[in-house]
Amino acid sequence: MTKRNTSHIYMNIIFFICLGVISLDIISFSKSLKGPLKSFEELVNIDGVVVFTGGENRVQSAIELLSNNIGKRLLISGVNPKTKKIDIFYRLKSDNQLLECCVDLGKNANNTFENATETIQWVNENNFKNLVLVTSNYHMKRSLFILNQMGPNISFIPVHVESSLLRDKKTSLQEKIKTLSIEYLKYMYTRLYFLFQLN
Repeated sequence: MTKRNTSHIYMNIIFFICLGVISLDIISFSKSLKGPLKSFEELVNIDGVVVFTGGENRVQSAIELLSNNIGKRLLISGVNPKTKKIDIFYRLKSDNQLLECCVDLGKNANNTFENATETIQWVNENNFKNLVLVTSNYHMKRSLFILNQMGPNISFIPVHVESSLLRDKKTSLQEKIKTLSIEYLKYMYTRLYFLFQLN
């Protein structure tokens, strides 16, 4: 067997190994979309709740957790700088007293990295150790990964909110695949980013 043939065999082996790893990774990402919905009884000893804005029902779900005594405070990260608590009260018909006493608005985040940075700063200021993260199901894996990299000593418990785009039967399969593909590529980029940061 010539060196050229041997090299070609090795390249094929490497290609199929890489293809297998990527396939398993995609399967793992897909499974994360169907993360188990946690009951209130499962969420014990929670210090705080954080929600990353940008998806339907995220903020409402987070406020519902706080209303049921899950966590001491809630951070809504990624809020429009012009938004006030009273705006959230009128939009969601929430408990205004709860909003005033126990909800903080984070207005310095425009993307998931900045959401995470804002969250870690808030967690450190409040000396929290156990935190519930609320975000859309397709957005959860990347969000958790970033938070775990930035706050390795903090326990983050995911509470998924099912994406209306993925749930809506009127949304085409092509549009759903496009959304998930973009999110998966962002997730891959995020892991590579931290890999090279650590090195």
